[in-house]
Amino acid sequence: MQPAGGRSKLREFSLQLAERLKQAKGLEREPLRLALRIGTRGYLLDMSAAAEIVAVPAITPVPWTRPWFRGLANVRGRLIGVIDLVHLAGDGPLAPDQAQQLLVFGESLRANAGVLVTRAFGLRNLNDLTAVGPAAVAAPPWEAAHWRDLDGETLTELNLGGLVTSEAFAAIGV
Repeated sequence: MQPAGGRSKLREFSLQLAERLKQAKGLEREPLRLALRIGTRGYLLDMSAAAEIVAVPAITPVPWTRPWFRGLANVRGRLIGVIDLVHLAGDGPLAPDQAQQLLVFGESLRANAGVLVTRAFGLRNLNDLTAVGPAAVAAPPWEAAHWRDLDGETLTELNLGGLVTSEAFAAIGV
């Protein structure tokens, strides 16, 4: 559970991000991505794939599901399946302090799901990034190109469409 001050900061960040997104809509030609941290890895997300980012709500475990499926959460009356993407990729589960936010999938993906996120940390313009290369052949289908930002950090483009159509995502039951 997040302290009241943490919720206030998250709300303030969300409002600032919403304002920047409104301003960014006028920059249709600019390839903007939302920068996210999931565990120790940085990701870029096409914002059209996301509905919203919220503080992690209460999650109800679901029996007989894979460990990476954390359970179900109610987000504004919408029942969302909560995914630990790091665990799905074969690493250990995110620690509670690394699962601070929930990125809820947009309606276009036709999946009532969300990914646990450590934090969102702003917008990145792909024109300001250096392409490092495509995802490795053995990379999961939700990882696309790799980029390096001005600070030298490597960010992986997260393809939520590739995630929801992957065999791993569909194999939720044990």
